Amino acid sequence: MPVIPCKAILACLVCFANFTLCFSQTATVEPKDPFQPVLLSEDGSWCWFQDKRALLIADKVFFTGVTAAGYNTVSEWNLEDNQTSTKVLTEGTLPPDDHNVGALMLRPDGKLLTVYAGHSIDSLVRYRSTSSGLNIDNWQEESVFETNGRVCYANLFHLKATGETFNFFRGNQNNPHYLRSMDEGDTWEFGGRLFQFEGRSYLKYASDGEKRIHFITTDGHPRHFNNNIYHGYLENGNAYRSDGSLVAPLSTADTSSLKPSDFTLVYDGDLNTRTDVAWTSDMQLDEAGFPYFVFSVTKDPISRGETVNTSLGGNDHRYHYARWNGRDWIEEEIAFAGSRLYPGENEYTGLISLHPADKNVLYFSADVHPVSGKAMLVDGERRYEIFRAERLDENSSWQFSPITYQSKEDNIRPIVLADQDREVVLWLTGRYSSYRDYQLKVYGKVLPQQKNTQEAKKTNITFLINRDPDNYAADMTVPYFAMKLAKQKGYQTQVIMGEGDQNAFHLPGLEKIENCDLLVFFLRRVALSNAQMAMIKKHIEAGKPVLGIRTANHAFSVREDSIPAGYEDWWDFVPEVLGHVNKGYGPAKEITRVLPEKKFGRGLLKNIPRQSWISQGNIYLMENSLDPRAKVLLSGSSAGQNAPLAYTRKSGQSRVFYTSLGYPTDFTHPSFGQLLDNAIEWSLK
Repeated sequence: MPVIPCKAILACLVCFANFTLCFSQTATVEPKDPFQPVLLSEDGSWCWFQDKRALLIADKVFFTGVTAAGYNTVSEWNLEDNQTSTKVLTEGTLPPDDHNVGALMLRPDGKLLTVYAGHSIDSLVRYRSTSSGLNIDNWQEESVFETNGRVCYANLFHLKATGETFNFFRGNQNNPHYLRSMDEGDTWEFGGRLFQFEGRSYLKYASDGEKRIHFITTDGHPRHFNNNIYHGYLENGNAYRSDGSLVAPLSTADTSSLKPSDFTLVYDGDLNTRTDVAWTSDMQLDEAGFPYFVFSVTKDPISRGETVNTSLGGNDHRYHYARWNGRDWIEEEIAFAGSRLYPGENEYTGLISLHPADKNVLYFSADVHPVSGKAMLVDGERRYEIFRAERLDENSSWQFSPITYQSKEDNIRPIVLADQDREVVLWLTGRYSSYRDYQLKVYGKVLPQQKNTQEAKKTNITFLINRDPDNYAADMTVPYFAMKLAKQKGYQTQVIMGEGDQNAFHLPGLEKIENCDLLVFFLRRVALSNAQMAMIKKHIEAGKPVLGIRTANHAFSVREDSIPAGYEDWWDFVPEVLGHVNKGYGPAKEITRVLPEKKFGRGLLKNIPRQSWISQGNIYLMENSLDPRAKVLLSGSSAGQNAPLAYTRKSGQSRVFYTSLGYPTDFTHPSFGQLLDNAIEWSLK
């Protein structure tokens, strides 16, 4: 055996070490941001008349789906490591159709039960449970129950008081029926018919899990009926109106004396007039067991039964909200919903879904601005985006913040889950041409649950914004953030929305800032009257704090040549007050990775996770113009460019905080929200 010289061995070890170092560097994966949308499935879809389609159990989310090929699936999302897995339950036994999606229920014995049916193709209700616990890899063989007519949909509820499990479905003559099980879904028996009438009503259900099952219903399909919406509930074998008055015993046969109009009218769509046609979307129960629900209303429906001239309507939908207060139903329109998903199903919207434990939070999909109804365009095409909506309390208006923004594909049909620690929203992204022709992915996003304050503060915070297509939807996100500040921190907040031409801009009620403790700017390129500009300068000269967000670094930098007499811009606001010079921004389509510059856990970075996070917005540049005395808190990298993202400084006696973050989706990112909370607290000291 030849002898290898020591120098040669040493050289080999050095080369191996260098190779290992190079390999480890190239194999390093940047840490993932846990609060960005997560791709959960490459192929899935769902309808909305099945419940529950998703469950949050401990640290796992389970959801059903139907692939583009028509395979029914159950998927698992582990929230601890974001790993996902999917089990195919049917392969080729049902045609492609999102109406075939299964309902899910956690059985009292810890197993998962799923029930599904074809879209009125046969009379079979199909069902199966996991073999053990929550393991979706192993399921019992599919069983079937043959009903008295063609079936569709499944809605599962277990009542602890009686030990009964119910499955509500659409059956014979398109009327709602139910099955009943006394062994948690292992076997079923025919229960009865809920309604018997000529229409095809659409029901959503919700249960207290003990003894009562609520429902809302239309008169029929909105293509064929002008549609009111009614509410009732079932308990101990009887059917009741909202106020507890008895309607009749629940049928236990294949006939029924009940029809939708026997129950409490909540929304009057005027059955005789072809306007304001309603369709049910989602229902939940509040902490008192009172129902609250959401639905869509088509303001421009086509003629009843029309199937040819489908382009003549379905372009103006609205979302509505209703809640029972124990005596009355309170109903209101809350947002524009936009256009139909496709001609032919002119009442199909992107859908709206409720938070299961907070009646003041909901999510929806729309291809228009929810307040103005103006089309949201991406590269000239309308796109459906997912919005989160919240309000201060039951007597306040709803505020909106985008979960997705400027998307290349449509985002539709959100589902909301929640526990004490977090809120989870699932949705579909991709192409939806019809309920039989789609190519969709499933995404999910997690938001931590936040506590609300019980203490009102006297501190007044005023936000100055303008509605500008290039101002990153500040007209949505800032009112939303101001509401959150009032709700969670107790601050007195007001938002002043400017109006008029940019070079002759007006901020209504600006004189109120005389008593303002903090002034927040999210304005873009406006000139104000001499008097209004003087009010802002007076605030700063008095040593009061200033907070700037994103486009504040060109708030008063007006490019128009002609500014009318009596108005002025203020280019020096940026270098003199904010402390840098705006040098433009990086590539518009590139995201920004946010990196800390200071120690976590203290000052303005307290309660912010140690790992870096992602902003979907591009980076704003300032080159070497930043005030050297500024204290940089966060820096960012994007497309090979780097810049400070957040810092503090002094302008005279005024404390100044500026961040170039503030892209619309930043406002539902907990790290960004915490940063602004910390900055406000710091600036007010």
